[in-house]
Amino acid sequence: MAYWRVLSGWLAIVASATVAAASGPAAPVAGAVASSRAGYRELVDRVSLEHGLDPKLVDAVVRVESGYNPRAVSRKGAVGLMQLMPATASRLGVDDPFDPEQNVRGGVQEFARLVDVYRGNLQLALAAYNAGEGAVSEHRGIPPYAETRDYVAKILALYTGRPYRLSDSYRVARVRLVTDPASGRTVITNQPDGHPTGGISLRRAGATTGPLTGGFGASGN
Repeated sequence: MAYWRVLSGWLAIVASATVAAASGPAAPVAGAVASSRAGYRELVDRVSLEHGLDPKLVDAVVRVESGYNPRAVSRKGAVGLMQLMPATASRLGVDDPFDPEQNVRGGVQEFARLVDVYRGNLQLALAAYNAGEGAVSEHRGIPPYAETRDYVAKILALYTGRPYRLSDSYRVARVRLVTDPASGRTVITNQPDGHPTGGISLRRAGATTGPLTGGFGASGN
């Protein structure tokens, strides 16, 4: 009898393992992100695309905000990779702003909203992310705060690969995944039907001429 009980138990374990294997890998758990800059960058890329933002743009925001330090805390109390203020984190439903995935999801959601509010005007969206929508509204543009102007300049210089000039117009369209008819590859683009429309555009990886129809940001990956 003891033999049959052991055999029955072993068969139950095998059956359970077979069912688990057949169902495929478990879905990622929120917050289960590699504790490295590479892991955080992968998180930024993934969440950015979910919200229709160029990952290279959000990467520039994180680099300036926290230098990819998930434990960063500013003098004003902003926390984490995208430096969420406590009130903002609460409004966005971020329970633990030190958790990389929660922080990035909340920050990207907020930044995507601001890009929509300002109709793709990156200067105003970035200024609002730094100083608040009230300050942008009060000054009818980028507020005359040295910190905010420096913040906008740093991010746009990183994103565009050229020095920031206040007179420039930086506007972006939402990114999307499309199939490149020339190669059959799936690419990331912000160009309607593959035709550039001005502003900051996404380039096809390795291309120096022709339509801007893929890749991350104005200068590729």
